[in-house]
Amino acid sequence: MNPYDAGLCGGLLQAGAHVSLYTCDETVDPRIPGLRFCAVYKGIYGRRAAWLRGLRYLAGSLAMLSSAIVRGETIVHLHVFQGVAPELAQILLAKLCLRRLVITVHDVESLAQPAAFGPGAIGRVYGLAGRLIVHNETCKRELIERLAIDRSKIAVVPHGNYLETVRDVPSQQVAKTALGIESAKKVILFFGQIKEAKGLDLLIEALPEVVRDVPEAMLLVAGRPWKDDFARYSLWMDKMGVRSRCQLHIGYIPDDQVPLYYSAADVVVLPYRRIYQSGVILQAMSYGKAVVASDLAGMREVVVDGENGYLFEQGSKDALAGVLIKALREDREREEVAVRGLEHVRHHHGWREIGKRTIEVYRTLMAR
Repeated sequence: MNPYDAGLCGGLLQAGAHVSLYTCDETVDPRIPGLRFCAVYKGIYGRRAAWLRGLRYLAGSLAMLSSAIVRGETIVHLHVFQGVAPELAQILLAKLCLRRLVITVHDVESLAQPAAFGPGAIGRVYGLAGRLIVHNETCKRELIERLAIDRSKIAVVPHGNYLETVRDVPSQQVAKTALGIESAKKVILFFGQIKEAKGLDLLIEALPEVVRDVPEAMLLVAGRPWKDDFARYSLWMDKMGVRSRCQLHIGYIPDDQVPLYYSAADVVVLPYRRIYQSGVILQAMSYGKAVVASDLAGMREVVVDGENGYLFEQGSKDALAGVLIKALREDREREEVAVRGLEHVRHHHGWREIGKRTIEVYRTLMAR
């Protein structure tokens, strides 16, 4: 979340807002001029008992709201990713403290576990907010159709790019050497949290066909499992006979190591079965890399097939293999697609414009 937080806070400051970022003690201070950085959530991650981390989360929320009241911060802007259970206490406390509440809904419902509440209850919780922000029309439609949210409460504001983080990027050869990858290899990158909904198994299943047609192809997996067991993917690699074609970096990837993985890649693959909005797709484009993504509605709002990326039929290993073979074989076309992807995120996902649009959401809420 560090690049997202920094981008949004920077955009809001440029748009004229006074901004405090209340976050956890693992967040790196972006040191943006004018930003008040407050790491009030202490020890909420790790292996300690869930009840203890829950109490710490509540304490952090109380500290955040107390500070907001003292400083006269009238709008509390929360971000919800995996359903609303953890954030419900924050939402209720903010309402009790008479703060104006904005929620950015990143995932309409959890992608990795059964929701703690049914759709009706989730809709009622979201209904407590004065305004809701989503990153695309797909999420807006689901909020309206699945959760019965009043459309007048929903604003569509795009997810921002990662251009501010793309600095001191090594050459592809330097990155390959640092990661122990042969220079002649064509690298297919799967990056980010590993979840069942993200379809890594489908990519592994497509890999044998890819390497038959493109012998120099290899798969680089970088990220940590989230509510998923990586052992099943490991077994699948053995079953498909592609273990030797895979390089695995399973675990948290520090921010300063991220450029190595994108620089080494020829294509970045997102074979997702279900997604609302992907930061990885915008991050890959920001690094100037061609993306191959499943043709889910949220993906189609960013990727135009053959123009600024490649799309394949969701769930089809044959379709995925065919698109990967085409992308890896046609170097010039792949590079042109990557350039257009970079231009797309530069012109349509800039944080300055996102800050302005978010400020307008705040203003309409205050006007009420």
